[in-house]
Amino acid sequence: MLGLGDLFLLNYESKWKKQPFLYPLILSNILDEEWLRIIGRSYRVMKSDENSREKLLNAIKREMHLNQDRTYDGQDRAMEIEKIVEKDFKSERLFMIKGWILSETEARQCALLSLS
Repeated sequence: MLGLGDLFLLNYESKWKKQPFLYPLILSNILDEEWLRIIGRSYRVMKSDENSREKLLNAIKREMHLNQDRTYDGQDRAMEIEKIVEKDFKSERLFMIKGWILSETEARQCALLSLS
């Protein structure tokens, strides 16, 4: 029997596996790409100091704890990013954008998507 997390992963793998930095795992199963881009544009207005692909990617990667001696696939990176999202919620690093409460990392992922 599949759990809720397994269902998200199944959908995630079929759609976004190759671009884990651009698509928040759970949020991309709730909202369509247009809404993710709207949220991303709003975040970039709110956080103009992060309004570039390089700054957003670096901000997410700084939080990741990946072993430099290992090769990571999209699913590995997505799972690591989801750990950061969970940590954001526990630390109350949250943003309310367009009525949605997002972790800082999810908002950054949407902002990256809006730049693509």
